[in-house]
Amino acid sequence: MHGVTVSHPRSPRVALVKDVEWDVQPGECWVVTGGQGSGKTALLETAAGLHPALSGEVRVFGEPMEVAARARRIRRRVGLVFDGHGRVFPRMTVYENVALPVTYDHDLSLADAAELVDPILEALELDRIADVPAGRLGRAWARRVAIARAVALRPEILLMDNPVTGLDATNLRWWRGFATRWLEGNPLTGGKAGTLVLASDEVRPLLSIGHRFAVVNDGTWRVLGDRAAFESSDEPLLKELLAGIE
Repeated sequence: MHGVTVSHPRSPRVALVKDVEWDVQPGECWVVTGGQGSGKTALLETAAGLHPALSGEVRVFGEPMEVAARARRIRRRVGLVFDGHGRVFPRMTVYENVALPVTYDHDLSLADAAELVDPILEALELDRIADVPAGRLGRAWARRVAIARAVALRPEILLMDNPVTGLDATNLRWWRGFATRWLEGNPLTGGKAGTLVLASDEVRPLLSIGHRFAVVNDGTWRVLGDRAAFESSDEPLLKELLAGIE
């Protein structure tokens, strides 16, 4: 993003975050934090191409977002996991949710998609609940289904909104393991180091994962740098975020 003003998703003419200068490099893990309602989600969804920027330039893999939004070859390289239950389809089974992008992209039936979907379910430990309707799952497991759906097309960059909110110790440990494997490279990334962008109200659980940190506050965007720079920042909001999380 260069000189970007991020708009409100439901009010496209309302500016939420102004003058965003942001370059994400392959293999990096970015943590974008800020208070609730600061515009982190809108920023993430703009990066994913779901909402146009009010002004400025957004490029994905070197292509203008206007081109990327129309090009399947580019769209499949970016995965997005929404906040909360991940916007899974509650009446569809776990398998059907994860298979959805595969069947669409490869023009396959649900049955024919199994060869591509089953390894994803196994990797995320969802195979034993593959036939369970997603609406019957708790928040942590529904979010895991959303992750599986987001990585179904083997994207190179994964955007996640509030990925650790509400997770208990067991699921938080699982998530950290997943994030680490994604960044280091694994079968889901074709062995390549993946790229991760995390927008989160909660910071402390992400300190050991993040390489680069930024903050959104009062409509402004500020890149802080690495973990040391983040923890040594004198910005009151960051001190509050760090102090308020165990």
